[in-house]
Amino acid sequence: MRRRLGPLAGAAAGALALAALAPAATVQKDDLRLTVLGQIKPFKLPRTGTAPIAVFVAGHIDSSRGGVPPQLRRMEILVNRHGLLRDTGLPVCDLSRIKSVSSGRALASCGPALVGSGRFWASIVLPSQRPYRTRGRLLIFNGRLGRTRALFAHIFTTNPFASSFVIPFRIKRIRQGPYGTQLAASLPETLGEWGYVDRIKLTLRRKYRYRGRQLSYFNAGCPALQGTNSAVFPLARVNFSFATQDIAVSVPKTCGVAR
Repeated sequence: MRRRLGPLAGAAAGALALAALAPAATVQKDDLRLTVLGQIKPFKLPRTGTAPIAVFVAGHIDSSRGGVPPQLRRMEILVNRHGLLRDTGLPVCDLSRIKSVSSGRALASCGPALVGSGRFWASIVLPSQRPYRTRGRLLIFNGRLGRTRALFAHIFTTNPFASSFVIPFRIKRIRQGPYGTQLAASLPETLGEWGYVDRIKLTLRRKYRYRGRQLSYFNAGCPALQGTNSAVFPLARVNFSFATQDIAVSVPKTCGVAR
């Protein structure tokens, strides 16, 4: 197979922006177009501190000329300081346990570390054949790469044959500036050759108990000024590095203040 799976990483990256999604965002550069639709619940969040959230995401990548987009080489997501990923006490998935396995086996091995799930749609291109549609399952696990926190995006499909990939996103704290968390992935060495994935739908949500406390992996706050009941601020910046060009997307967020 000749097509690369780079477009999936672009869609998955938008999904893995976590709390960094506005209701809709579309960016186009030359003939490459990226669209992300998302919703965060609840809409009202604390003015000070954070509260648990759930994130619902749909992402789409295409070419305005109808061709195949260039290969995505690297993805970087910068999440605003008011969005927090908390994994204290949450089980950790070992990457070796979900490589080259089905979704069912990945869940059996790392189910306690699951933080998100959804679906993806793709066009498979085989030599001397017309492209045809397929779809599969997408799972997100809490993980580690050495001592570095990470998220593992596990992809699995059975058509035309069983195929499985894992995209690791390294998590790093940022000490200064408006963004407090970086998620980064390098794609070519991870994905190899496969098909052209152009769409995903994903739900990111995980509550768990640790030492008698109810915690959440995904958390956010609403930094509204005193005397106001809502705020609009840049919650994330997503940097896409394709084989032929780079695209940066800044995503604003509107929130209400919870009483």
